[in-house]
Amino acid sequence: MLFEILSIITAVIFLTIASREDMKTREVPDYASYILIAAAIFIRVLWFMLDWDFNILLWVPIAIGVLGGFSYLMYKGGQWGGGDVKVIVGIAIIASSFPKEIIPFSINFLFNTLIVGAFYGIIAMLFLAIKNIRKLKFSTKEKLLLPIILAICILLPYLLPPVISFLGILIIISLSSLIYIKKVEDKIMNVYVPIRKLTEGDWLVNDVKLNGKVYVKKRNIGLTISDLKKLNKVKNKIKKVKIKIGIPFVPAFLISFLITLLFGNLLIKLIMLS
Repeated sequence: MLFEILSIITAVIFLTIASREDMKTREVPDYASYILIAAAIFIRVLWFMLDWDFNILLWVPIAIGVLGGFSYLMYKGGQWGGGDVKVIVGIAIIASSFPKEIIPFSINFLFNTLIVGAFYGIIAMLFLAIKNIRKLKFSTKEKLLLPIILAICILLPYLLPPVISFLGILIIISLSSLIYIKKVEDKIMNVYVPIRKLTEGDWLVNDVKLNGKVYVKKRNIGLTISDLKKLNKVKNKIKKVKIKIGIPFVPAFLISFLITLLFGNLLIKLIMLS
């Protein structure tokens, strides 16, 4: 019980600090993630050595494979940054599973992250849109679509079972929001930045061209150290490049972690309500 509490406290403290850094600087320092991973390994190994329960270690590689694999796919798809992957690996180790759990904590955390992440992303984009409303110009169709979507989302819970209505609302909002997300990205999240201010992992909006040829190629994983060195060599010729500013996603991990602690798997809860 002591190590379970220690694991939870360590994870919550780290996610809280990392969330603050992510929202402030749009990145989580590598050393912070490495500290979490080292602390997670230390706690798990010490826990095992004192209890000699192989279940303490059994789910660690499975959790790393599942959560790490999923976060890596998100990273390769250009949805998450490299820092997000390291954070998830740390969480996979420190909270892979706890005694007496039917479904390991890491699996419940993954399901909750998918649900919370979807709503978090939409709410974050909505906040950006409201904050920068003067930069956005919506067409008549786009303006009319919003109340229709809202009306459908309000009516669904009265017409369908909880789990079906919840998934229906999630799908409707996710698909319809694509129209507005694209506009928010183009008008607000895509900005020109001086080359000297670029950092590893920044996402280029377009290929960087020099003398009509591609000099640095746009990558889903963002700029590499090699890309930055190439750009710094021509910073007198290319003053600025257009990059996409991502949404800080670590706060969604913190919310998902707390929800998993308090309620378990949200999807299972909704199914039980049905």
